[in-house]
Amino acid sequence: MSYHAYDYDSHHKGGCGGKKDKHHKAKHYKNCVEEVLAAILYAQKKVKNECYTSCQQSINELLGEKRVKKNTIPFLLYCGCEPFKGTGVATYSCHSKKEKIKCIHTHIFKIKELNKDCAVLELLDFKKDLKEKQPKHCHSKHGSACHQLDNKSLDDLVGTGVCISVDLSCFCAITCLPAVHL
Repeated sequence: MSYHAYDYDSHHKGGCGGKKDKHHKAKHYKNCVEEVLAAILYAQKKVKNECYTSCQQSINELLGEKRVKKNTIPFLLYCGCEPFKGTGVATYSCHSKKEKIKCIHTHIFKIKELNKDCAVLELLDFKKDLKEKQPKHCHSKHGSACHQLDNKSLDDLVGTGVCISVDLSCFCAITCLPAVHL
């Protein structure tokens, strides 16, 4: 698929379940999540991505004339009925010269690369959540996606610089947040 000329509306007429061809047989997409991620990646690249929401509305907002320095469409992915929680590891050093490890857990992602059925996703989190001290072991402070998102400001969403690679065939649904500037 060519991402330089991606047209979400014409590509998704009839939804992810498929279009009808001239013989009225359903033409099924290989992976609906992959199709939406391709549209998001195209939109982010279109705004020169430098290091009531629906996915279509967020994509239109990012590409629309009224965009105000927005360059990212954050999203959640679902495995079955549950939101996927990504875990990554960052290193830091404070007062000592020794590097320490910090686990980052999140339900919120940014697409960085898309290659066939795989994607590289950056883990996103909120400023205040990143500053909180983590327990000694990698236990999530975000019990659920709603716990992570409730009462948070989109302006506080930040990139962590931590990326994970995922197999898109593992996901069955995607929820997009409003477009933001990261």
